[in-house]
Amino acid sequence: MRALDSYIYKMTQKPIFHKEFFAKMHTFKELEHVDVEDLDMLKLLGLPITKYNNYAFTLETITTPIGQGKFCVVDIEANGSKPTLHQIIEIGAVMIENGKEVAQFSSLVKADILPDSIEQLTGITLAELQHAPSLNSVLEAFRLFIKDAVFVAHNVNFDYYFISYALEQAGFGPLLNRRLDTIDLAKKCIEAPKYGLGALTEYLGIGFENHHRALCDARATAQVFFKALEKLPEGVQTVEQLIDFTKPQNQKKKKKEKPVKPSTGTSL
Repeated sequence: MRALDSYIYKMTQKPIFHKEFFAKMHTFKELEHVDVEDLDMLKLLGLPITKYNNYAFTLETITTPIGQGKFCVVDIEANGSKPTLHQIIEIGAVMIENGKEVAQFSSLVKADILPDSIEQLTGITLAELQHAPSLNSVLEAFRLFIKDAVFVAHNVNFDYYFISYALEQAGFGPLLNRRLDTIDLAKKCIEAPKYGLGALTEYLGIGFENHHRALCDARATAQVFFKALEKLPEGVQTVEQLIDFTKPQNQKKKKKEKPVKPSTGTSL
């Protein structure tokens, strides 16, 4: 987790005074080229920031009911597994607002390298990629699509940090969106033998056309998301409570206390 993410998490615990917030945001390397005192810019980068009062900031997700939340379900395909060495070749996303799908995003990305293993896995060809829009243009369009919605994905950190790194390299600044992993959410709400996207959708009876194509995977993930929401505990009401609920709990094993040997002596 980035230090930046840890600081944003602090905002879910209590409001932060304006002066402290701006001073801290100036210290993050990822934001060195960002006007961190422009709240509209921060919202464009994905941070759902809002004024708590005249002196402090908080996050909209803390009070927004889940049914009124904005969730962007995302999937990417890439020509390798490492953001620093490889490139995104496709982005697909489904926007959910007020409990309904309201828009979709889908684009291949221009690339000159496509390993045979990726072509076989996805069905995407190098010829298709060579005539696709540039990475920068697709990233810019995606950023305008997601805005400050919660970033949702199956194994969310892979998609989130891959896109965030690409955005930074393109000069667009990092992702600051709150994020949610549907694997962790499903494990909390759905009893299933396996939680990979293919196995889970099959178990839930969700139609799945082209696995390992970004939009198809995003749409399937959105259906898993909806299924899981149906089984939420009553106490999970707001968007931020939902995000917190999905996080795996670090349950430390308690040390077994040594049994106390009963006294067999007689008191004097």
